[in-house]
Amino acid sequence: MSRDYLQIENFVQDAMLSRALHAAFDYGLIDRLLAGPLDAADCVSERMDESGARFLLQMLTAANVVTLADRRAELSDEFRQALRYRDLLQTKLKFAQMLAADYFGGMDHLLRSAEDFMAHSVLFDLFDYGNCTQVTPASCLQASRWMELTTMLTRYEAPVCAEHYAFDQHRQMLDVGGNSGEFALQVCRRADRLQAMVLDLPAVCAVGQRHLQGTAEQARVSFQPGNMLQDDFPAVDLVTWKSVLHDWPDEHAAHLLRRTYESLLPGGSILIFERQVWDFSQYATSYGLLPVFLFFRSYRTADDYRDLLQQAGFVEIDVQTIELEVPFLLATARRD
Repeated sequence: MSRDYLQIENFVQDAMLSRALHAAFDYGLIDRLLAGPLDAADCVSERMDESGARFLLQMLTAANVVTLADRRAELSDEFRQALRYRDLLQTKLKFAQMLAADYFGGMDHLLRSAEDFMAHSVLFDLFDYGNCTQVTPASCLQASRWMELTTMLTRYEAPVCAEHYAFDQHRQMLDVGGNSGEFALQVCRRADRLQAMVLDLPAVCAVGQRHLQGTAEQARVSFQPGNMLQDDFPAVDLVTWKSVLHDWPDEHAAHLLRRTYESLLPGGSILIFERQVWDFSQYATSYGLLPVFLFFRSYRTADDYRDLLQQAGFVEIDVQTIELEVPFLLATARRD
């Protein structure tokens, strides 16, 4: 099932225990335990003395990563299952640590205003699109830093979207703000006659082209460097917006949806797949979700998207909620 990856959430909930797991990966301990049980004394290394190793093993035991009996440590069955999604697990741990200071040290800025948080946060320093208009080694390196996170999240979210929408009814798809092309790649794997184009900033497209090299779908996914606010969209029968529109205030989002409507072939469709606003008192506040919940001011409700689509001229508007770590919305509509 496409949602099986959600089991990793059990290992990124608590900040203290998650940080210990991150260290265990970094120190090579998880790989050593994959090879077989270890005596606690064998966990000592140049980077950990005996007390440090004992502390780490106890933390991993508390996190159900390790079972510890008679000083023998081995990976739990539950954690071995979660390691099927190791790439996502390690990415979440890496970026949560990278952005932890924005929450634990920057709460005053986070609560004061969006402008104050943007001016002081690691998050908006990481997601800096300003240098992506030119293709240089420095701009591609900067873009690749945040694209690592967005690509990995999309790798697991896109198949869920594809379970709820028949992409194979279309022939030409434009993925606006399509990042590394991962969403287009996942969709094309499930719709073998679909041709996809990714519209994004030049440096992002350059990194994306490298990302798709060697894949079977590479020939069916092209990249169009450009500015989504200004450059013309090609005429297609499907335009997709995956985790993009929350980056834009309402007036820009309305403009982008009108441009989408105008670019679609008659009868063509729009698809929006986004996190929607959620109640933090009703969902687990997971350490691993730091990179997405720090954007809490940016998410919209289902009604917000329904109104924006209606204002742009779309008909047959359908908005459904899909529960993942947090609620996603899948909005579809058609140009009359």
